[in-house]
Amino acid sequence: SLRRFGAAIAALAGLCLLFLGPGVAAQENPDHDLASRLTPEVLATVFPDADRIGPTEGDPPAAAVYKGDEVIAYIFSTLDVVAAPGYTSVPFDVLAGVDAQGVLTGAKVIFHKEPYIIRDPIRQVRLDEFLADHRDLVVGRVNVGAPRPDIVAGATISARAMRVAIFDTARLILRSRVNRPVVTEPTLDRVGFRLASVAELLDEGSVVRRTVSNAEIATMFTEQGGAGAVPEEALGAPDGIFSDVYMALLNPPSIGRNLLGAKRFKGYLRKWPQEGHIVVVAADGDYDVGGMAYHHRAQGNMFDRLQIAQGEKLIRFHRDNSQSVVGMRGIGKGNISQAGWCRSTSTNPGPPRRCHWLFYLPEDSGFDPLAPWRLNVLVSGKGPGGPVTIDFDVPYKLPARHILMPELEPVPAWVEAWRDDARDVAILGVALLALTTMLAFQTPLARRPRLHRWLRNGFLAFTLVWLGWIAGGQLTILNLVNYLTAPVNNVGWSFYLAEPLIVVIAVYTAISLILLGRGVFCGWLCPFGALQELLGQISRLLRLPQWTPRAKLNQYLWLGKYVAAVVVLGLAFISMDWATAAAEIEPFKTAITAKFVRSWPFVVYAAALLSIGLFTERAFCRYLCPLGGALAILGRFPLLKNLKRRAECGSPCKLCELSCPVKAIVPGGQIKMGECFQCLDCQVEYYNDHRCPPLAQARKRRERSLAGPLHPAPIAPGPITP
Repeated sequence: SLRRFGAAIAALAGLCLLFLGPGVAAQENPDHDLASRLTPEVLATVFPDADRIGPTEGDPPAAAVYKGDEVIAYIFSTLDVVAAPGYTSVPFDVLAGVDAQGVLTGAKVIFHKEPYIIRDPIRQVRLDEFLADHRDLVVGRVNVGAPRPDIVAGATISARAMRVAIFDTARLILRSRVNRPVVTEPTLDRVGFRLASVAELLDEGSVVRRTVSNAEIATMFTEQGGAGAVPEEALGAPDGIFSDVYMALLNPPSIGRNLLGAKRFKGYLRKWPQEGHIVVVAADGDYDVGGMAYHHRAQGNMFDRLQIAQGEKLIRFHRDNSQSVVGMRGIGKGNISQAGWCRSTSTNPGPPRRCHWLFYLPEDSGFDPLAPWRLNVLVSGKGPGGPVTIDFDVPYKLPARHILMPELEPVPAWVEAWRDDARDVAILGVALLALTTMLAFQTPLARRPRLHRWLRNGFLAFTLVWLGWIAGGQLTILNLVNYLTAPVNNVGWSFYLAEPLIVVIAVYTAISLILLGRGVFCGWLCPFGALQELLGQISRLLRLPQWTPRAKLNQYLWLGKYVAAVVVLGLAFISMDWATAAAEIEPFKTAITAKFVRSWPFVVYAAALLSIGLFTERAFCRYLCPLGGALAILGRFPLLKNLKRRAECGSPCKLCELSCPVKAIVPGGQIKMGECFQCLDCQVEYYNDHRCPPLAQARKRRERSLAGPLHPAPIAPGPITP
């Protein structure tokens, strides 16, 4: 009976929950103590170079990271500070680190209830990789090289929400602990410090280097001064080093303090007014870049071999604003700790010469530390036509991490989502316009069976391949659950806009549900439904046997999807964990979102449903889909009756009833709109005057009338009257 069948379906749903529920519950809520969550494995990702971690303290709470006795960073939990909700409105927990300059040092998700990531080891790994790739992003700055959240395919909302939560929490931590100046325009960072080796400073461009060989200088003189042109100072071996120049702007502590050490760095800063800028130049090689004027005051007070070029401006160095320095860390040849100041050729002619200077540029010099500039090294010589002077440049551009930027207003996650998915939204818009056109002009389309079949199959292929497998636009029962429970969970309206493609599809489905019923989405826009229908067509081409339940049994089987819908939606208001587990009755995540890349039980389940569909048209959609059941309830009484019927439909004619692939036409000829997929197959039959009995009879009458005599019958001749 109907009641026993409903009980059987409910029992089946209960078994599904029994097996799937523990998998969701396996990830318990995290301990409130940050230290207990900060395991060695997590710490290795969040901040691997820490000497020790301090206690969790402060408001907002965070744990200080120490290098020696100095605090160099902070580790925090997004759950403890912002408690940002995930896709199912359950707050997740991400542990992350941020240093005093606002650079994220690493992040690790330790708790979440995201339905498209939980129990999915592939997406979990991709999520960890996605968050780890943000370790070089600076809080408050836009980095065009940041990875897109769609690398976590099918879980972009979760990935984007976690990234935004990390940024928001890091900003709060820094504001409460680091005395960073408030800036309204790009400003040189004279306060922040980040420990770095010389090799790291070279890699990031904070220190630049140019090495010029004796052979290169000889070539420059020949090209610019002609054959025979040579520098004034004799060159050594061709493969010898003419000049090996290092240069950097010293004011940012992350540069100057790492090169000089904290004590000497502060001492040199006190030597000159704070408003100016200090450039360090260190050189090894055969060439004395200091020049003769520096070593012999009688010849002037300028460094005649060095100058800064910035745009059209040339800035020369004065002896009074210079300081020779010994012991630059890691710069120059050999044991650099023994490198001294530059020695003149006259007093110490033996190479190599080591030259290490600090040059102070007063504020009124016009030097802009944030703009690109270059150091010109001038080399004088002789040529056939007289004196020759050439120069080689050492270009410099201060890396962005030494520049304080005005704190940008964070871009809302939903705005970022719509911006990133603009192209996909446009493609979907064109597709929906095409679908609307086909439904609006269904009569001329139905009159052309071949065109109808090509357009329908083409749209189904688009829905499956692009919308489902490429763009990830599979609407599921969880979307409906989230929309219904969001007001209960007090989430903002931005929650509804977080997934652009799903938002567009949901709005279109809601409108079509009111106007035409369930069939527009289920018959045209569901990727899994498209996969079933296309496979069903292939099975019929292969002449696989088809099973169609009788009308009475068919009506009982329809109840399955309604029971599934009620179970999932009901559990959503009791426990999201159980609702998420029950939603696994939909194979959408496995077959569409994950493209069958999941653990084997889910793959076997999805494959079994598709296999059944080879023998019974769209079996899952018709009998078990909870989303289909919910839409069937909501769209049972559409406003428009777009599917035309005649008085003969159902009695005596059974053509449409027999040809409906999903048996939505019951005995008597009535179309059950809750079961109709708007495939228009019945309308093709409706206008087919070779198959529809009323039309076929009318056609035959017309043909008979047209085949009547073309000339009047001949008249027998009468008697001839004389």
